Amino acid sequence: MTDKNSKSNENSQFLAKDSLQGDLMRLTKKQLIDRILILQNSEITDYLEHELQVHQVELEMQNRELREAQSDLEITRDRYADLYDFAPVGYMTFCKKGIVENINITGSSMLKAQRINIIGKPFILWLTSSCVITFFDHIKKVIETDEKIINEFKLKINNSGCVDVRMESVRSLSENKKSYLCQSVIIDITESKRKEEEIHLQARQLKLITDSLPLQVAYLNADEEHLFVNKKYTDWFGVTFTGVIGKLAREFWSEQFYARIKNHLKLALMGKKVTFEMHSLEADSSIKYINVIMIPDFDINHLVSGVIIIFGDITDRLADEVVDRQRLLDAAHLSRLNTMGEMASEIAHELNQPLAAISIYSEACKRIIQSPQSDENLVISTLNDISEQAERAGQIIRHIRSLVSKKELMLTNTNVNELVKSAMKLLEVELRSHNVQLSLNFFDDIPSAYIDKILIEQVIINLSRNAIDAMDAVKSTERFLAIDISLTTLEEFQVCIKDTGMGLTKNQIDTIFQPFKSTKVDGMGLGLVICQSIVDAHHGSLWVDSKLDKGTMFCFKIPLMAEGFQDDK
Repeated sequence: MTDKNSKSNENSQFLAKDSLQGDLMRLTKKQLIDRILILQNSEITDYLEHELQVHQVELEMQNRELREAQSDLEITRDRYADLYDFAPVGYMTFCKKGIVENINITGSSMLKAQRINIIGKPFILWLTSSCVITFFDHIKKVIETDEKIINEFKLKINNSGCVDVRMESVRSLSENKKSYLCQSVIIDITESKRKEEEIHLQARQLKLITDSLPLQVAYLNADEEHLFVNKKYTDWFGVTFTGVIGKLAREFWSEQFYARIKNHLKLALMGKKVTFEMHSLEADSSIKYINVIMIPDFDINHLVSGVIIIFGDITDRLADEVVDRQRLLDAAHLSRLNTMGEMASEIAHELNQPLAAISIYSEACKRIIQSPQSDENLVISTLNDISEQAERAGQIIRHIRSLVSKKELMLTNTNVNELVKSAMKLLEVELRSHNVQLSLNFFDDIPSAYIDKILIEQVIINLSRNAIDAMDAVKSTERFLAIDISLTTLEEFQVCIKDTGMGLTKNQIDTIFQPFKSTKVDGMGLGLVICQSIVDAHHGSLWVDSKLDKGTMFCFKIPLMAEGFQDDK
């Protein structure tokens, strides 16, 4: 019984403690102290002191957490404020009447005013008169819809002029949740607007310049789509500017026209500048000759982004070139006749040798036949000698006839080494009569050149005869004529003719290629002019290098494949 009472007392005390603990958690500090004073039990007093300490620690921890949370909120608020105030764009809030409700620092900087002088003021104070109606329409649309509304405005900023801005706005609820506000982002587009105007100005200027050109100009992108054309281009094809922009070349050009150009266009789109000539059949059945230039356009990554195409009508130019070419041929023909006249004695001497040989062989053949002991083999041998001499005389005559003949310019594949040999063969007698020693330095395996061999032979003969005449003033033992044939790295053949004469003065060098300027007493001053014209016609160059008492060297170089002429063969 005692044990049961003891256990019952313990349970009662334990329940009393639990009940007391629950009550204590709901008491304030003062109530706890009062309760402690009432309770006399030391065990309960100790327990309550312990719980009070725990409760105090918990309260301090909660206070610290509250302070940290408050600090974090302040930091976040400051960050948001900085983000709002110092954003690179202006932030503004308007009511439906267009009054500024709020503005950030960037926005106030745009308006060149302090926020206190902006908030509560109508925004139209900073708008040009032409933008006021648009602004109110902007506010109305924002408040009435959920869409973003964008407009451009011009702000008047004190005495510093105007600023172009773009306003992007959406609606938001006011703090009392009873009305809508207009939340706007203001972006300064003055510089981009200026650049845009510059681009438009440059485009207009480019259009004016290209429209004034006597050429058809077009720009195609990498997909062969027309992005730009000038007026000549639209007039040529009989369309308007808008009728060609955006059209593909293969769709806009005729099938035949595109077929002639497409391979060249592909090369241009691969980054190669292309130049070529073609002809086009016009509506009136006439033929136009066109020069086409294609220039690739590279972007910043060195990739071809498009091609500039320039068409030029060269029909009239080609007609003028035909006239100029005929004049050149006439002048060269007269020069050759004059040269042949000057060389008449040498030519006669050259022909006299095979003719005399023919006469001698004929008499010998006659005597052999009339002899009682006629030798058939000897007769045949003598007749072969006569035939060889006749062929030699025929070659000389044919060579002279071709040289003095008047014909159209004819380009053929010619071996330059053989051409020089042929020219020197004609000058053999003149070289001997002037006691000039000849030195020929050929370029082995030189490729054939596409030239008019009669005209180039004339150049070689004229320059060589000038060199021979220039050495009359020096001793016969010091007369050397050297002709060097070489090949340049640009696929051009070069011929240099050097003498050991007295050389030229600087004044003579400066005027030597001028018409009617001659270093000879009886010279007409046209030989070198004609030589230069012939070399120019082959897209080559002719020059002279000379020093007093050290001789003179004339050189010319010509592309192996001369452009601009058609093979007449």
